[in-house]
Amino acid sequence: MLILNVWIFLSSIVGPSLFWMVYYYLKDRYRPEPFVNLGSAYLFGLVAAFACLKSFDLLPYFGLRGYAFFFAERNHPLFLAYCLCVVGPIEELFKFLPYLFILMRFKKFDEKMDGIIYASVIALGFASFENFLYLPFLDRLTLFGRSIATPLTHSIFSSIWGYTAGVARLKKRSILKASVVGLFISALFHGLFDFLNFSSGWRVLSALLILLIWIWLIKLTAKLQQQERAKKVEI
Repeated sequence: MLILNVWIFLSSIVGPSLFWMVYYYLKDRYRPEPFVNLGSAYLFGLVAAFACLKSFDLLPYFGLRGYAFFFAERNHPLFLAYCLCVVGPIEELFKFLPYLFILMRFKKFDEKMDGIIYASVIALGFASFENFLYLPFLDRLTLFGRSIATPLTHSIFSSIWGYTAGVARLKKRSILKASVVGLFISALFHGLFDFLNFSSGWRVLSALLILLIWIWLIKLTAKLQQQERAKKVEI
């Protein structure tokens, strides 16, 4: 029984995040980040998820429900507002804070791709913590599907503010302005995704939304790779 539980934990929590971490690491093939930096980003993602969870417990003190997914099918407009104005902004903000105050200060943060890499790895840690919380409540098949999809969706959303803020830092532009813009877009997509994903009959649209953002991300990383390749040729 213990071996089975360990296997479930590794396959549903550690394995998928490790897979996507390797995926993003390979995207940074010309000047890859040190493993210790990526490991730190993952741990910060775990901490951010725990802090985010505690923040939802405080929402009732402000007149808001801490967990309002139960009325997903009862009141669509209210649920949409909750996803867009509460869930998306809070989760993206908590992922963003360690990125802003710690990871962007790394000496190895020296190219545009790094913003995407570090933000994505933070998101993987965040997603791992979320999936760990869902372990007791989901059957194995559902948990397996969630363990594959959640790290990807979180990393895709975070890559938006990771890129905008990272570029601003490297080009010595306003990090505040770039962060606000990136956070707004990522929180908007995050909230919209949650609304579609938890509303029966609209889940296909949530998958389409992720696909479109992922296509953008793939094209962006390909462009950044070409730029780094050109720099190495010049050198």
